Amino acid sequence: MRHRAQRTVPIFVALGLLFPGAASVRAADQEIDRLLQNPVAKDWVTNGGNMTNQRYSTLKQIDTTNVKQLKGAWMARLKGSGLGGKYSLEATPLVKDGIMYMVTGNDDVFALDAKTGQILWEHWSGIGQQISTVCCGWLNRGLGMGEGMLFLGQLDANVVALDIKTGKEVWRTPIEDWHNGYGITNAPLYFDGIVYGGITGGEFGIRGRLTALDAKTGKILWRAYTLPAPGEPGGDTWPTGTDHFSRGGASIWNTPALDPQLGLVYFAVGNCGPDYDGSMREGDNLFCASISWRSTPKQALMPGISRRFTTTSGITTQRAPSSSSTR
Repeated sequence: MRHRAQRTVPIFVALGLLFPGAASVRAADQEIDRLLQNPVAKDWVTNGGNMTNQRYSTLKQIDTTNVKQLKGAWMARLKGSGLGGKYSLEATPLVKDGIMYMVTGNDDVFALDAKTGQILWEHWSGIGQQISTVCCGWLNRGLGMGEGMLFLGQLDANVVALDIKTGKEVWRTPIEDWHNGYGITNAPLYFDGIVYGGITGGEFGIRGRLTALDAKTGKILWRAYTLPAPGEPGGDTWPTGTDHFSRGGASIWNTPALDPQLGLVYFAVGNCGPDYDGSMREGDNLFCASISWRSTPKQALMPGISRRFTTTSGITTQRAPSSSSTR
């Protein structure tokens, strides 16, 4: 999760959505799914605005003629949550039906009246302050929303679902153990009954992955590892006879983008570990810092372009016309 790379390489991995075990047994949130697949209007229900992560709003009340008239309407103090030098406030608030939802660097969540700033409910994470495997500050990059719940990843590597009306915990799923270097900072993406999220810890010997969970229960549906094992596509890019692939980094700490028409989910992958000394991991080290894709479970991941840098930007998708079709 380093911010100290000399250069930013735009990288992503694309994976087929219909993995084995992810059968259509979920009760999806049709309203949220519709909002996610359309241009953003008054509601902002995911970190990037919609599934493309373009962060574009169709609202027209504020434009170039009146933007200079903007001024503060209210200020809310979040009761000391995330207040201190070790914390960072990086989340984009979600807004639905006039209520704003915010998460702080301590993984505490607040619901506020968007017109007045009044706190409607609060959820305190109770996260242990002794966590010692935080790379780059205590932070949370945002929430996901769907099926009457808010979803967040925590620095202790748990994914938590909260009742959107009360803030009460609905379920909690441990993705890994923070003592082994893992954590979660990315804003999850909800779509069609599934919550997608990454993992951090590239500096602490983790094996990166994207995890898909059943939104209703928190059950892990599948994992897509960003570091292939021996015998898997890309596994021969790691030193043979070693376990370096299992602790080589390649974390995911930005919100994925998703294209339901193509059945693909796109996400950026971080640096290999160790990041400054690659002598022990000779080879191309897929899929660290590489442009890769997979459209079905059977297709091979394609090789990337670099293994020396990390990705600090999120993924945005855009359909463009071509001579034969729209892509």
